[in-house]
Amino acid sequence: MFPDEAAAAAWFERTIWPYGRVRGHCGSEETKEVPNAKPMPYWCKSWRSYFSVRTGTATAKSRLPLKKWVWAIFLNVTSLKSVSSMKLHRDLKVTQKTAWFMQHRLREAWAGRTNAPFSGPLEVDETYIGGKRKTMSNAERKALRDAGAGRGGFDKEAVVG
Repeated sequence: MFPDEAAAAAWFERTIWPYGRVRGHCGSEETKEVPNAKPMPYWCKSWRSYFSVRTGTATAKSRLPLKKWVWAIFLNVTSLKSVSSMKLHRDLKVTQKTAWFMQHRLREAWAGRTNAPFSGPLEVDETYIGGKRKTMSNAERKALRDAGAGRGGFDKEAVVG
């Protein structure tokens, strides 16, 4: 599916810009292609700056070829619990440090951008923290007995998380 860098770039463009080319930072549609694609393949008329399909994405300011980014995305999406940086290092033939960098960029890009503190299911649990009665000194035991402490967490701190 991706025999060369141009095919990977075309796939990224179709994915990121399904309704036409727009600049990543400002969303302007007033763009045109640069004839020799230097320094970048597109020009934004309203902001007077160059941009590419990488601008404003996880691949921004990365010197890795888009073909390697496509494979990293594919491996992450098709595996059950993501992939390790060591697997990416072996499969993409990049250093482990580069694979780690790619993983963090992709995870950051896929992270939800919700402002709500709890947006999904919530689980609450409680416990009692404190020492056991048998490890207390006799004076502490007597104080608990005089206070009417029976069973349970009377002498312990309740912690809810």
